[in-house]
Amino acid sequence: MTYQVMIAAPTAALEQALTARFEELSDAEVVSVHRTSREVSDTVGKLPGLDVVLIHEDLGPLPVLDLVRDISRNHPQLAVILIVNEVEPDTFTNAMEAGARGLLQADATIEQLSARVTTAAEWSRTLRRHLEAASLDVPVTGRRGSIITFTGAKGGVGTTTTAIHLARIAARAGRVVCLVDLDLQTGDIPGYFDLKHRRSIVDLVEAADDISAAMLADTLYVHPDGLHILLAPVEGERGEDVTARASRQILGALRSRFDLVIVDCGSAMTEATAMAVELSDTAVVLVNPDLPALRGAQRLIAMWNRLQIRASENVTTLLMRHSRRNEIQPDFARKLLGGSMLRTPVPAAYRALEEASNTGAPDRLTDESLLKAFGRLAGELGMLTVPAPDDAATDAALAGAGENPATVATPARGRPSRHARSDSGSLIVEFAAVLPFLGLALLIAWQVLLVGLTGMYAGHAANEGARQAAITPDDPAAIREEAVKRVRAPWDGEDTLDVAVVQREGRSFVRVTIATPAVIPGVDSPWDISSEALIIPER
Repeated sequence: MTYQVMIAAPTAALEQALTARFEELSDAEVVSVHRTSREVSDTVGKLPGLDVVLIHEDLGPLPVLDLVRDISRNHPQLAVILIVNEVEPDTFTNAMEAGARGLLQADATIEQLSARVTTAAEWSRTLRRHLEAASLDVPVTGRRGSIITFTGAKGGVGTTTTAIHLARIAARAGRVVCLVDLDLQTGDIPGYFDLKHRRSIVDLVEAADDISAAMLADTLYVHPDGLHILLAPVEGERGEDVTARASRQILGALRSRFDLVIVDCGSAMTEATAMAVELSDTAVVLVNPDLPALRGAQRLIAMWNRLQIRASENVTTLLMRHSRRNEIQPDFARKLLGGSMLRTPVPAAYRALEEASNTGAPDRLTDESLLKAFGRLAGELGMLTVPAPDDAATDAALAGAGENPATVATPARGRPSRHARSDSGSLIVEFAAVLPFLGLALLIAWQVLLVGLTGMYAGHAANEGARQAAITPDDPAAIREEAVKRVRAPWDGEDTLDVAVVQREGRSFVRVTIATPAVIPGVDSPWDISSEALIIPER
């Protein structure tokens, strides 16, 4: 049996000294070596078979006892050994309080190193087996899970509904998911699932320093879909017991056991929700397409930034109740908020949610547009495992969400995504509907231009006819001939253009009348444009 060991040493000399001793041990293998506390935090959850972590007391930049405390809290099945230059009583006490399994002097012999690592590794594997047996339905994944928080810019935007359906989709895709209700005063996830459970997050507060798998198994509700749920307290005033410290410890314990922790933070910020947003890998703010909700989102994100809870650029927004008839569209909302926004908006089909919400049965949601939107959002947020061709669990989840598995998450082949094809199809339909109106507008504009040209030709023809009439007043054919010279086809036809000499108030005029060509098929020209020019006789 070979134990897997991680070494964290601040210098190359210490690293070489430790690895050289492990080369002499046949029952231990060094699988990872790091120089900073940040590297350790990022890697420790990615090695599922890891048994022991050796950390030197001079490791930085994070204080080494804080690093030990974080590892023991987030990965309780790992044994941490603190390497010190000199073993002192205060150092031993502080290390034990932080969660270390023991101390090892830097210049320890190979026999001492082997004994300490073997004891710690056996303890780690025994604890892991115990947790797996005692947890029943609470898994121990051996890796660091992801936390995604959902916060409403104001009440009623659909935060709980969105969190529930995304959690169900992720669970059906084979992810180990825990849904946490941190809307501590008004949270009502039991109403959406029609469930009754006597435990809530408050029951974990007193034991937050040492949350065991058995405690979680007793506190979490396990839905038949495989979704684990941590409820808010029934009595809203008890939500005050969930402090920032308790929230951090509880979410840390859940993160070490679940692939994905989805947190419904409601729309009111508390110590607990602020800590959840700070710890989360992805923080999503839900907004409606109206100015009050968008201003509320701006204030919330700015407040997180001022209080150093979360930087504005690390917040993602989600547009709810989207409709093409809305005055505020996604592009405008994205510009107004000034940050990143999920590409997929949730359509305004919330009447379709009434039956599922009122009966406490989320699976009664059958609206195709909502199911497809939730399926695409789950993919955007990384809630779905990357599906292999034979990944039946993921395919089943997508099918339950109204998606065709064959069209999801295949952008690398150079073809447009399903979402892009859907948008292009809707644009084609809309363009086809608008095309007749565009054609009519063009016909009207062309007809107006023809009317103007007809008036211009009539004026020029009348002037030329008047000049000829001054020379040959008794020759109508010559007058018409000169008038027609200033007119082009089709305005100069016999049945289109009329030239006449008229008398009015003792004076003579040449009147030219031209029928305006009609561009609308089957309609005769109703516009006859006339122009007159005074005949000035030659002296």
